[in-house]
Amino acid sequence: MELGQPKHLKQQTDGGGLIRTRLEEGDNVHRVLFGPVKISLQYYPTLVEDEMTGEMVQKMKVLRRPTSGTPLDTLSSLEKRIRSQRGEQNAGSSLNPSTKWLYLVMDKNDPDYPAVKIVEYPYTVYKKLIELEAAHSVKDSSKLRHGLIFMWDAIITKSVDKSKGIRFGTSYDVTVDPENSFSGKVPVSYLGASTADLGEKLDLEKFFKSEEYEVIKASELDLEKEGEPHTQEEIKQLLADFPIYLGATNPDGSYRFPSIEKFQEQLGKMGIDFLSGEGDQPKLVGSTEKPAARKVEIPTSKAEPVADKVEVEEAEAEVVEETKAEEPAKEAPTKSDDDEDFPEW
Repeated sequence: MELGQPKHLKQQTDGGGLIRTRLEEGDNVHRVLFGPVKISLQYYPTLVEDEMTGEMVQKMKVLRRPTSGTPLDTLSSLEKRIRSQRGEQNAGSSLNPSTKWLYLVMDKNDPDYPAVKIVEYPYTVYKKLIELEAAHSVKDSSKLRHGLIFMWDAIITKSVDKSKGIRFGTSYDVTVDPENSFSGKVPVSYLGASTADLGEKLDLEKFFKSEEYEVIKASELDLEKEGEPHTQEEIKQLLADFPIYLGATNPDGSYRFPSIEKFQEQLGKMGIDFLSGEGDQPKLVGSTEKPAARKVEIPTSKAEPVADKVEVEEAEAEVVEETKAEEPAKEAPTKSDDDEDFPEW
């Protein structure tokens, strides 16, 4: 398995989305192993069977958006146009793409620890991880203040302002576990190096507990492959397996989509099925030249998605916080006993 934040990943421009390890409210202790892979996600509501009750319930599905776009782009433009015509300021759409950054992590709070899992971080977490790893030591500017990202635990604090709700009131802070024995010991020249290059210089096993390192070696997760966007054929199949539910509601009970009839008309033109949400039971509308609604039985067995076997919850709004990067102190490097553990590049 790969380790670190290689240069080519930091410079990526696009990708896709996956099942995620959740960031819970409060302190999350993560050993971040590898990343980032930038992805573009689009969430939409559908109906799936509840495994406990057997009832059809509203859930969010996710598309890993390719650069060529998806049918949800057209619906997003339609929603923004309708909202603007209604006089809404800065009209947006819940179908807008959401940017996330994928990492491989070990979640110290996870019951499955030390399992290696994929996590989606928002911009504020991604940006802070880049800054923390790149920070120079105050005592020796030729060394990293904390070391490489996989050498220390990141404490990611998630806070939610209940008065603003999850969508707009969520913020994040990231700090380094103070019990970090590699602080001020790793040369700055190690930044962005590949796992193969690091392995020539270092005994990577010493940065982990024995049980952690065994799990890391056994992991077959390929983050870059897993983050690839859906193909157009996969998107078409996913929307067929899990049609968009136009009767979806927000947490406050209001309808998610304005002017549902206009969405029905647009989806009919695009030849895409949808769940209308009309009457006592949602209807699956098969789009033809002259679309006509037909009532179908809600399936009693759960359909298998193209790429996502677990429904994901709705994406949180990204909170972009621009902070000035710290200027490293200019001090002359000093020789230490740690130089043998971390030879110069």
